[in-house]
Amino acid sequence: MKSILAALIALSAFQPAFATTSEEVKQKTADATSAAVNYTKEQKDQFQKDMSAKLDNLGKEIDEMKKAAADKTGEAKKEMDAQIASLEKKQESMKQDLAKLQKSSGKAWGHMKSGMSKAWDSLSDSYAKAKAEYVENK
Repeated sequence: MKSILAALIALSAFQPAFATTSEEVKQKTADATSAAVNYTKEQKDQFQKDMSAKLDNLGKEIDEMKKAAADKTGEAKKEMDAQIASLEKKQESMKQDLAKLQKSSGKAWGHMKSGMSKAWDSLSDSYAKAKAEYVENK
């Protein structure tokens, strides 16, 4: 009995350490939510920077293809010009999507990221094919 009483006294001495008020729970929840929001914003910002850099680099590559196409004639020139026009159209579409992404938030950002990643993969594949044909016809 004395040991039970001693244990209860000991526990009551430590009770403030275990006590959690609803205000503390609310504050911890708010802190966790804020940290998650900040992390998501950082991810979004980094994705935007990366995508913007990729699009800028692709623009430079397309400019190189334009220079090469200028030296072509006949059917080869027509094909390269068509490929370049297609790439530029896709690139412009992605730039517009990137602008929308900058305004998006929450779940919309996640959906847009997924869509833009797929669109980038498609654009990148199109560029690789066009470049391969350019190298073959060089």
